Amino acid sequence: MHTKQELTVVEHLTEFRSRFMWTLSFFFVSFLISLCFSRSIYQFLTQGFSQKLIVLGPNDILWIYINIASLLAFTLTLPFLTYQVWAFVVPALDKGEARSIFWYIPAVFCCFVLGLLFGFYLVSPALLQVLLSFGDGLFDTQLTAQNYLAFLLHTTIPMAVLFEIPVLVAFLTSLGVLSPRFLVQYRRHAYFTLLVIAVVITPADFTSDLAMTVPLILIYEVSVGISKWLYRKKEKRRT
Repeated sequence: MHTKQELTVVEHLTEFRSRFMWTLSFFFVSFLISLCFSRSIYQFLTQGFSQKLIVLGPNDILWIYINIASLLAFTLTLPFLTYQVWAFVVPALDKGEARSIFWYIPAVFCCFVLGLLFGFYLVSPALLQVLLSFGDGLFDTQLTAQNYLAFLLHTTIPMAVLFEIPVLVAFLTSLGVLSPRFLVQYRRHAYFTLLVIAVVITPADFTSDLAMTVPLILIYEVSVGISKWLYRKKEKRRT
């Protein structure tokens, strides 16, 4: 009996290692492919500037290519990673649970991409305009390509991660770990936490903090609505 249990644990670890290696390989291949498109993606990201952004050395060029390729590779790998997690836990679920959880795979990918787009088209331009306006008449501002892309990464990636909150809330609600009553009860605590997150990931000025806090609160309220819908759906099934 003891040997069988050890064998089962070893089999689980072997399967986990296999799926991890497949995911790592998928990311590596995606990274190599993304490197081929890094130049085009950089041109797309900087198309709003009338002049080319400067670089301070060859290391900056390498940094730009690697970061663009890494972000694109991670985005492409995300649904594959989510599927591997689902396939790893699916033997412990019944058919209904496995089918319902399967839909979280595209949901995770879509929310991540939506967060990237929201950060790129709305948050980043607004923050950049506000921050540059602070230097009007005081500084001769020159953006380097590395500065600008670092700014983009710092505003878009956190938004992409935070856009996963509705998926996480939906998942925990479907498992019965989370309830809409809990989310409503601790809404003020959540608002304060989101404000702290906004202050951490944005520059230290009120306008930037406010510009980041408002969408985070909207995301939280969407999560509450999703949780209520799933909770009512579960209650109907029980009755």
